[in-house]
Amino acid sequence: MADTAVPISPLGLNASTANPAGTAIVAADNHVITPDRESKKIAIRLTNTTASTKVFTVLAGDNPPATAAGQGNLTVSLTNGSTTPQIAWVVVETARFLQSDGTIRITVEASTTGNIAALGLPD
Repeated sequence: MADTAVPISPLGLNASTANPAGTAIVAADNHVITPDRESKKIAIRLTNTTASTKVFTVLAGDNPPATAAGQGNLTVSLTNGSTTPQIAWVVVETARFLQSDGTIRITVEASTTGNIAALGLPD
């Protein structure tokens, strides 16, 4: 499986931030977020535009560095998004999802369409 990079849009404290378009889903790839600072939490927007229910999985990290990796994967099921895109927001913490290579990985089911966006939460 190849990797599709999902950039992080930083949220400013006491400031507005435009809604990011997100990165188009490549169903055969891992979607990879690379925290660019010592961020402990990242908000992720998952969007399904497929004509069926699809599951998104945020993969548990490696211990170390993810000391809470034993809690396992996080799965999000989004219903048919062909007429109205279905959106879910999740906030993940690096203590559970950070891989040993410094990334957070998301997988999607075959034939999923939509996008993924990541927002860096201010300290």
